[in-house]
Amino acid sequence: MKTVHLIRHGETEQNVLKVWQGHTDTPLNKNGLRQAKLLALRLKDSNATVYSSNLKRASETASFLSKKIELRETLREINVGDFTGMPVGQTYSSNNEIFQSLQDDSYQFPNGETVKEFKQRVKDELEYIFGNIENGSEAIVVTHGFFIGTAIGLSIGFNNYPFPIGNIENTSISTLIKRDSITQVNKFNDSLHLSELNIDFPRETTKNKITFIRHGQTDSNTSGIWQGHIDNPLNETGKHTAQKLRNTFDEYDVYLSSTYKRALETLSLVTDNKDILTSENLIEMNLGNWEGLKTSEILEQYHDNFINALFLDFKCKYGNNGESTYEAGVRVENLLKEYPEKNLLMASHGGTIKAAVTNLLKAPESKAASSFTIPNNLGVCCLVLKENKYFLWSYNVGKIGYENISYNE
Repeated sequence: MKTVHLIRHGETEQNVLKVWQGHTDTPLNKNGLRQAKLLALRLKDSNATVYSSNLKRASETASFLSKKIELRETLREINVGDFTGMPVGQTYSSNNEIFQSLQDDSYQFPNGETVKEFKQRVKDELEYIFGNIENGSEAIVVTHGFFIGTAIGLSIGFNNYPFPIGNIENTSISTLIKRDSITQVNKFNDSLHLSELNIDFPRETTKNKITFIRHGQTDSNTSGIWQGHIDNPLNETGKHTAQKLRNTFDEYDVYLSSTYKRALETLSLVTDNKDILTSENLIEMNLGNWEGLKTSEILEQYHDNFINALFLDFKCKYGNNGESTYEAGVRVENLLKEYPEKNLLMASHGGTIKAAVTNLLKAPESKAASSFTIPNNLGVCCLVLKENKYFLWSYNVGKIGYENISYNE
């Protein structure tokens, strides 16, 4: 497995003014320097290889992370040509109008880059970086918002703009992992180092904010056992880490939990026992014959089914007689229809959250099984419903690193 962390540069004055930067070599502002320092504190234990766009706002951010940086012109932001330096509002009436224009691969910013050229550049850079790191190693890539959004959208399986993802925060971390030929989104838009309030942004959203939190750790998690419908409680670590999030989540209309102990205990600790409703629509996926087994045992007994269900076919049933990613996603979507125009905080399970996010975003069938990894224990995923379409604002916010022992044995 190879890991690439995509990081957007710190804030610039042009970000504040909402001006097209493109290839303009703008420096970080005072707040951008502060953000880069906080990012460096969060990543202080990393020994990852660092790559950066050669534009100043990216290379300055990267300089806080490592003294040894490979600067690459090909990691630059999209070239917006004559729009450079212009307020976004003077070129398009809305973000939606921008992305509607970009649906056509032949579209070209005036004297700038075509959509086709830019998407190919992003693909080529990801191939280059993944190709230059060893299995079990990590890379950090400091680049730009449009570049990261395109990398994430393509990795989920979308080929044409607009991708159903939200605005990418300055210095946020988005992580891709690659096993053989399969690339998955492990984390998206995590800026928790800037403020603990960023665990479930966007704060400006008043309605239709959908937030999932995976339950805390259980003994089966630490033992590498696939739980499924086994109703395990949290272990002491799970309780302690959930308590640290107490009163972090607010401004929700409804608090929902799976009926299983590990999820219900988590939400009770996180919300300090607010009124919680339970729903079987949020329980973990039915794992069929995998339930209670370790990954090595599943691979030995059900190898083809394991590969197909997790990575290739989102309608393939786990454990041959269990539930598919598609089926789990549909039952969560049906639950959401019962709470229109409500902000929902839901405690659920790794497989179910992955399935729900994949289904709500309408990821293409060819990639739906492998668009995302299972989120970590207490990983937070946030979506927003706008004009009857779900947008991903964050995925697996929390601990950096891939800790799903059962999934990664």
